[in-house]
Amino acid sequence: MSQETSAVIDSNRFVTNSKPNPLAKTPAQTPQFLSTAEAARMLGLSTTLVQTLVDQGDLKGWKTRGGHRRISLDSILGYQTDARHVTGSSLKSSTKPKVTIVIESPTLFSELKAECDVWNMPIDVRFFDSVTEALLELSSQKPDMMVVEMSMPRPQQEKTFQALENFNQRGHTPLSVVLITSEKALKASMPAGASSSIQVVSGPMSAVWLHAYLTGVIASYRV
Repeated sequence: MSQETSAVIDSNRFVTNSKPNPLAKTPAQTPQFLSTAEAARMLGLSTTLVQTLVDQGDLKGWKTRGGHRRISLDSILGYQTDARHVTGSSLKSSTKPKVTIVIESPTLFSELKAECDVWNMPIDVRFFDSVTEALLELSSQKPDMMVVEMSMPRPQQEKTFQALENFNQRGHTPLSVVLITSEKALKASMPAGASSSIQVVSGPMSAVWLHAYLTGVIASYRV
């Protein structure tokens, strides 16, 4: 993998004589575009997620003839401002919102868990690689929200849906659940009157989707 580089401004350089220094950088020369690696360090995200944010238009950028991305500094600063507006606000409670995430795919589990560690959001996230294990934890460690990435066969997905529905019917406060699946019309196959607190979303799950979801959870807990 090629390493992307860009000009670096030396803000500590001082001119000691009155003559113009031809080597000194001026404000107009401050780079307006950063490499993917530099943008990732600036935002505290992985380079993969930064590339995806560019592809979906959340960050503005372009590619050089050599195939390297250059990302607009203005769009990076704007993204930072929006993020601080969300994460810098006080929460409705003194504790962080709790989210349980279940991902049965080993590769995706490792990838998204590593991404979440990098984001360092003000939220308590617990990862499980088994729906059964997560369900066993619900009674003693009930989260505020639960996300399940369902890559198992359709019959098992229906059983998972029903198990979560049964849990919500027994509890005093229904658990907000998002099921991510590639199976079409999964909810339509459930009995009439199924809990409205269970939402079915077309998959697959991605780092961008998870980042947006967790940001939304944090925003919903603002005063």
